[in-house]
Amino acid sequence: MMQIFSPSAAAATASYWDQMFNIWLVVAVGIYLVVALPMLYFLYRYRYRKATNELGAIEQGGHGIEVLWTVIPLIIVIYLAMQSVSFYKQQRTPPLDSLPVKVEAMMWNWSFEYPNGKKSIANLTVPVDKPVKLLMTSRDVIHALHIPEAKIMEDVVPGRITHLWFEFNEIGEYRGYCREYCGTLHYAMLATIKVVAQEEFEEWLEQ
Repeated sequence: MMQIFSPSAAAATASYWDQMFNIWLVVAVGIYLVVALPMLYFLYRYRYRKATNELGAIEQGGHGIEVLWTVIPLIIVIYLAMQSVSFYKQQRTPPLDSLPVKVEAMMWNWSFEYPNGKKSIANLTVPVDKPVKLLMTSRDVIHALHIPEAKIMEDVVPGRITHLWFEFNEIGEYRGYCREYCGTLHYAMLATIKVVAQEEFEEWLEQ
């Protein structure tokens, strides 16, 4: 359902967003139908007709309905809150076996450094089915790294280390964008994320 509104999920982290989107969409549509359909019925059923129903009857009671329309929304809110907290923890907690990569943003490029000291400019090569944790900072102004197929984005701030993580499940090339306006060549601040097999990644890392 989520693919109708955004890029298809090529990373495990993207499935969390899809799951939350679907939950909120189902709840929102359900609430709309529960409210709108009876409203339309009542508008028609009790519409004003001249010489009839000039004086409406006074209704008393209805405590059961009041309890119902208080308890059900409360349950829905609690459910959404629990799902959102769980989703947030999954998004912000990278697996322990994640590959750490240091990222430095600068006007108008990206620098990536691997644990063995290998550096790459504007090209991030990672193994498929392997969680990757990006430790990011900026050399100059605030930037923001956005990878649409992984459905992740995080600010990259001077003097601070921010992080995000992803795990691509499909081999291929993907784009990373700066989503924080950072000057004249902001539009050209792109990165290529190349997802390869583990063996190919290890060979590339040792070159």
